Amino acid sequence: MNRTFYTELNLDKNGVFGRETYENYIERYREAVQKREQLVRGLFMQNALLFLILNGQNWTLPIIGVQISEIPAIQEILLFSASMAFYIMCATFVTSHCYGGIIDQFGNHIVDSNLIDPDFFNASRKYYDFFLKLYRPKLNIWGEDFYQHKRGFSVFSGLMNIITIAVVLLLPITHLALMGSASWQVYSSDLNAYAKWFLLFATAIINFGGIALVFGMNKDFTFKTIKPQSDG
Repeated sequence: MNRTFYTELNLDKNGVFGRETYENYIERYREAVQKREQLVRGLFMQNALLFLILNGQNWTLPIIGVQISEIPAIQEILLFSASMAFYIMCATFVTSHCYGGIIDQFGNHIVDSNLIDPDFFNASRKYYDFFLKLYRPKLNIWGEDFYQHKRGFSVFSGLMNIITIAVVLLLPITHLALMGSASWQVYSSDLNAYAKWFLLFATAIINFGGIALVFGMNKDFTFKTIKPQSDG
């Protein structure tokens, strides 16, 4: 998508993708990030609640004064709702990433005639985790670095990248582990057979779909360049 949009920018001779469009993309990106963060918090809460229920914890809900164990099919409800929250969160993550990629291409296009690192320009228009750039073996992936790092930094940056990847993977791994545990309890329960298998099948499809969305975004698929046809 980034390559396609960069090609569109180069084809834009009438200034359709001007600064106003650029600002609108930035606003849409902020909305997508805000929605993503809300969904992440919601998923954390549902996973935490499901974990407590799976481990026999019980308490009374404030205001309404009802114990969690007294809510019918609370485990099945959380299994389905947490799965849906996970899928929507993955979809929103991909959407925010797409908007961020478009903003990056805009920034790259703006500074294309300069020798400066476009990361520093793009970071002024959208939120950027600078620690990722700080611990990158090559600071400026667009050109030559000003400084040559030594072996000590190479080892340290590699270690920090491994830790960061592990921390990021903990959320989906923990979620899938909870989904597996809850699914097993549903499978072992006395729930109606048709309802049981429908819930388990739907849960598997929803969670697999969320993983596929994110995996597909990072998969290096092969595309064939299509040559534009002449007007005749």
